[in-house]
Amino acid sequence: MRDRISKGEYRMEKIILIGSGQHANVVLYNIKCQNKYEVIGYFESDIHKVNKYYNNLQVLKCYKDQDLKQLIKKYNTNKFFIGFGNMEYRKRVFKQFVNDGWEPVNIFHPNAVISKYAHIGRGVLIECGCLITPNPIIGDNVVVNTGSQVNHDNVIEDHVYIASGVILSGGVTIGENTLIDDGVIVTLGKKIGQNCLIGAGSVVTKNIENDVVAYGNPAKVVRKNEQI
Repeated sequence: MRDRISKGEYRMEKIILIGSGQHANVVLYNIKCQNKYEVIGYFESDIHKVNKYYNNLQVLKCYKDQDLKQLIKKYNTNKFFIGFGNMEYRKRVFKQFVNDGWEPVNIFHPNAVISKYAHIGRGVLIECGCLITPNPIIGDNVVVNTGSQVNHDNVIEDHVYIASGVILSGGVTIGENTLIDDGVIVTLGKKIGQNCLIGAGSVVTKNIENDVVAYGNPAKVVRKNEQI
């Protein structure tokens, strides 16, 4: 939320962006379009990037082995957003920062259509052209990429990555820490388990168990997900 500093004027809240790679570029674009937060710099896990500049923003700190509570005082903000796409790592970093008193913000592109009846958690990115219809539940640290649809009564658990052009029909459930790749269609009422990877262009017509990789039309389980 922007702080009022005088009648008709606002000061944008300051936030830190975690990571400085390709996905961070996408996040930064959406932040600028939202016009709600000011990114004051990046935190990185790679000490060799500290003090370098990306998109005219400085890498301020390597957050590994840091007292994150002290960093709140140093930079005068506890607001953050994660700017990398690896969901298992996102999950660990998200919990690390939240447990140390940091507050995840939501980034919604202004050209996304989001129902006021949607229930959305913390640290969620919803990009340009997305459609979020009434009554889905979207958990914490979820990414919904460009042009994807999350339809009525979906349940999207925490730490899920939904890539571009995905269609989740009504009543779909996506388990925690699952990646739904580009162009996937999940048909009405289907459930996809935790720690899954659904390959690009797949059509999910049956429930998918936990901890597997599945793809095809119709999608079939091809192996265990060994990246968890």
